[in-house]
Amino acid sequence: MDKDKGKGKGRGRVAWIEWARALGACGVVLLHVFVSTSLATEFLPMRAAVYSALGIVLGRWAVPAFFMITGYLLMNPAREVGWCQVKRYVLRMVAVLATYGLAFALMEEVWASVRSGAGLSPMALWRAVVDVISASTWDHLWYVYALLGVYLLVPALRLLQARLGRTGFCVATVALFAAVLAIPTCLHLFSLFATGEVFVPVQGAAALPVNVVVGITCFCVGACLERVRLTWPLVVCGVVSLVVMLGTSLWGIFAGLGDCGFVFLQGSCFACAHAVLVLALLRRWLGNKPIENNPLVESLARDSFGVYVLHPLFVHVVLLGVGPTVLPSPLFEVVLFAVALGGSIVLTRVMRRVPYLGTLL
Repeated sequence: MDKDKGKGKGRGRVAWIEWARALGACGVVLLHVFVSTSLATEFLPMRAAVYSALGIVLGRWAVPAFFMITGYLLMNPAREVGWCQVKRYVLRMVAVLATYGLAFALMEEVWASVRSGAGLSPMALWRAVVDVISASTWDHLWYVYALLGVYLLVPALRLLQARLGRTGFCVATVALFAAVLAIPTCLHLFSLFATGEVFVPVQGAAALPVNVVVGITCFCVGACLERVRLTWPLVVCGVVSLVVMLGTSLWGIFAGLGDCGFVFLQGSCFACAHAVLVLALLRRWLGNKPIENNPLVESLARDSFGVYVLHPLFVHVVLLGVGPTVLPSPLFEVVLFAVALGGSIVLTRVMRRVPYLGTLL
């Protein structure tokens, strides 16, 4: 997802990776349009079900796929990844959190103070700093925190891959996938249908170590993508994962239990399997050839990290100004998606002209 990680073999950017980054950025924006709109007002179960279904199909694969693409690129034995490069990646994520993350946290603290009638005070800035340090800022930044943890472990993971060999590393990745994603998700799913109790993932600082481990797992899956082929077992696994996510979520909504987010959030083995299928389809369709004559996809792929970081700002500002009923559905969702995507692209490019801040996006 990072702008300096789209290059594969040869001088050009790899087509399937660029398409994945571009489509993933759109999927994330659309997903947050659905989530934020549903939180802004009360809907009938049917509309909530449509939101959940479209979000699962079009958006829930994206962030696991971003981790996988990073793993595919950085774990390539033919590519040199030194400590200086890793340090640059780590410092970039720290800087993103210390600038954009702090700005978002400060907005939230100022808004909370104004709404409570407490007025503005310097303590809002201190609370925002604490929010960033404790990973309690805007939810979508969990990806940046997790990516920071992944980058710190890249040298160790490359060393492990060299020791085990690529086949041994993939076997270890399967075991990691089972322990971190598959077994917990299936246990929560079994508990749901056995007891009717929905597992609610932890949030904020408590979720940080879990998110880092999830990110590492998806990163390692990406390191094994070179060996993944679009076979019938893979297709069946991906389709079954999609059906399980859709079926469980829709059943939960109509049963009054909520959308059962554990089946499609970042800790879900089903979301990860869906992401693998999407990437395998893109790779089969486009191959490993460099992307050519597609400036729109290249441009959106280049802006994908900036879009991810900035798009919630536009979603929240619009929803603060107007309600979801100002336009009929699905026109409202389409307009909000266009505003959020277009606004975040424009702001990303504007910020790139700002010294230092521009280098982060």
